[in-house]
Amino acid sequence: YMPIAILPFVMAVAYKPKRTDATYIRFLYFHFFTFAVVGEVAAAISYALQGREEVWVNLLRLAVFCSTFRLGLKLRESVAKLPPQELSDFLCQTVLAKGTAAMGPLLFLSFEIISCYIGEGEGLGSQNCTDTSYSALFLSLYLVTLTMVSIFNKAVPKSVQRETAFELSAIASLKDLKWWQVIQGGLITVTGIVSLYLLSELGVKGDDNDIVVIVGSTGLFSMFFACLVNLTVLVRIRNEHQRRGDDVEMSRKDRARSVRAVSSGQVEEGMFAAALI
Repeated sequence: YMPIAILPFVMAVAYKPKRTDATYIRFLYFHFFTFAVVGEVAAAISYALQGREEVWVNLLRLAVFCSTFRLGLKLRESVAKLPPQELSDFLCQTVLAKGTAAMGPLLFLSFEIISCYIGEGEGLGSQNCTDTSYSALFLSLYLVTLTMVSIFNKAVPKSVQRETAFELSAIASLKDLKWWQVIQGGLITVTGIVSLYLLSELGVKGDDNDIVVIVGSTGLFSMFFACLVNLTVLVRIRNEHQRRGDDVEMSRKDRARSVRAVSSGQVEEGMFAAALI
């Protein structure tokens, strides 16, 4: 349920960026508190009372959720400064369209888990669907993360997006790529390969396979570092544009540029889409 709960919250944070009244901000904090803080703290307390080692996992997830929420609030401030046309495109084509499109695969992965347990006839106590559950969970987390990064990438002016884009000619020739593009591309490739393996494990019944957890965690860490590199570069270029004062008006060089390129968010979406197909 966690990935499905995260996606609507991300959409709610990005939606209506010009609303800064206390009522709407309280709603966002309440939404975050109910789905993230309460759930993770309750799970951590339960594991601690049982003496289980999973407590650190809940605390780590809570720290990630808090950091992401803080970043999301900064995102709202950046989106509110976009020109009217770019703001309209962001809300309609990025938040609404991509967020809604991501719900379909998430529901499919959830139903895949449910159908596996129903087919076993033993309910949630069956141990034969563990690999399917972990595979669907990791794939859902990958998809939610990609959707979040796509929203973050579109939350800046197009002049900033253009500087962080991958030029198709550079990708084809593997030349003139920036260092962070090489690192990010390698990490995304690892996640794409891992996604293929996890897809092959969906519906597989049998004893627990620790390889699924190890491989899925590898893909998750690869995606995390790829997103970290992407957001770091995005913030740095955004700050440079703010110092130059050219966030709204693109320079003549940007207007005349005709090199075909794709944003890093599009590259990540394409890798996961290929794996999902």
